[in-house]
Amino acid sequence: MNTGDVTLTEYVMIVVHVPIEYTEAVRVAMCDAGAGTVDDGHYDRVTYITRSICRHRVLDKAWDKAGTRDQEYENEENRIEAICLRERIEVVVKAIVSAHPYETPAIAIYPTLTGEYKYWED
Repeated sequence: MNTGDVTLTEYVMIVVHVPIEYTEAVRVAMCDAGAGTVDDGHYDRVTYITRSICRHRVLDKAWDKAGTRDQEYENEENRIEAICLRERIEVVVKAIVSAHPYETPAIAIYPTLTGEYKYWED
């Protein structure tokens, strides 16, 4: 895919923030759905996990377990990142949502810009 001077690959990076105790369940769900590989036959289930801090305020429609309305909270979470073929995005996102404990998981999808600089062998 070409967007002006930038060539995108057929891959994206999917990122999700998750409570620490759900990290492995969400990571496995992502990988089982097809994330974490460039399909080169060398590796699969490749993920990057880093600790993060989530700050949030509870609003009226939040689920009961979220805390007291209008109060701000801070908690440690993990950020999980995995490369994913564009054609697998929908399946991977559905897998994340089904394994994630929050009613609206924080999911980000970034294009990869390796383009003509593809460095792995098929």
